[in-house]
Amino acid sequence: MLKNVIKEMNSLGMNIVSRAKSNLSNSNSSGDLANSLDYKIDQSDPDNVKLNFYALEYGKFIDQGVQGADPQAMPQGSLARYNKAPGSPYKFGTGSYSGGGSLRGAIDKWVVQKGIPNVRDAKGKFIKRKSMVYLISRSIWYTGIKATYFFTKAEDEEARGIQLKFATAYSRDLDDQFKNNRKKRRRK
Repeated sequence: MLKNVIKEMNSLGMNIVSRAKSNLSNSNSSGDLANSLDYKIDQSDPDNVKLNFYALEYGKFIDQGVQGADPQAMPQGSLARYNKAPGSPYKFGTGSYSGGGSLRGAIDKWVVQKGIPNVRDAKGKFIKRKSMVYLISRSIWYTGIKATYFFTKAEDEEARGIQLKFATAYSRDLDDQFKNNRKKRRRK
């Protein structure tokens, strides 16, 4: 049994989740993503113990960002006519998200939740919420979502020095196993 290694895995899992939640605190709208962060240790194969992390499916998009479908399709004069996450493995328009819902529906919910006030257009007229949601959704669709690396940074920061900790824990587990085997032999 790798009790010391598992103890280190528990510590690592707790620290990564805690740091990831802290990293999210500045960009977390509803708190649902932070509340979904968790980890589990898979001991189903005693020779290959794994540390698995869990979150709502869209967490990977918030962490890694999403490439825009076509930044140049934004109207001339737009502030953002560039791809906000050019290195992301995810891109709008590929159909890789199976979480249901739509971008526009999520933006509408976000606008209501944040209590964003009515905005005026260039002529001074109020823009309807539906129009504002369309404009925000279009901008996100074409230019993408900037990566936050909330989880990646947490993993990287907590992984510093982890090899030594795991090597020490594994060494203790081996010592314990040798001691137990000697005790068993003496009893016979």
